[in-house]
Amino acid sequence: AGPAVLDYLNVREAVVKELGDRLKAKPEEIPDRVHQLQQELKTTQKELEALKQELALQKSEQLLTQAQTVGEFKILVADLGNVDGESLKTAAERLQQKLGESAVVLASIPEEGKVSLVAAFSPQLVKTKQLKAGQFIGTIAKICGGGGGGRPNLAQAGGRDASKLPEALALAEQTLLAELG
Repeated sequence: AGPAVLDYLNVREAVVKELGDRLKAKPEEIPDRVHQLQQELKTTQKELEALKQELALQKSEQLLTQAQTVGEFKILVADLGNVDGESLKTAAERLQQKLGESAVVLASIPEEGKVSLVAAFSPQLVKTKQLKAGQFIGTIAKICGGGGGGRPNLAQAGGRDASKLPEALALAEQTLLAELG
């Protein structure tokens, strides 16, 4: 057991030494240093998420002028590029609020092989036109090889075929124009 224990301890000593060198810390300081790095990482991730949402909101602000008026409602269907799903949702809600009585459908390709879709409908649109964002976005997402759903006024969906996104957005716009016209 003696040589086996020495081998075991030598391996452990090498690991501790390497960690100490990488973290610029003494062996007894390693747990505190790792904890500190984890906290820094969490803070950085939160800041990154906030910046992503701000970028999505900035991109979405530019879309306000592209909204179409159909009767008493406004329609906005747009692709926001590579915005992540949560930021896309925030942007859709904000646009819907700014447009008033409206239907907003936003899409993005946050990473290769992934499509994100969000529909935000005003309460009046849901009530008078009987359109439900959850059902609507689920139908659109099927074109991109996915699915989703949500509440009558706000819904999210995903898909796997980004090449079909223009087709899905075109159907979303045509359907809204037909339903609201």
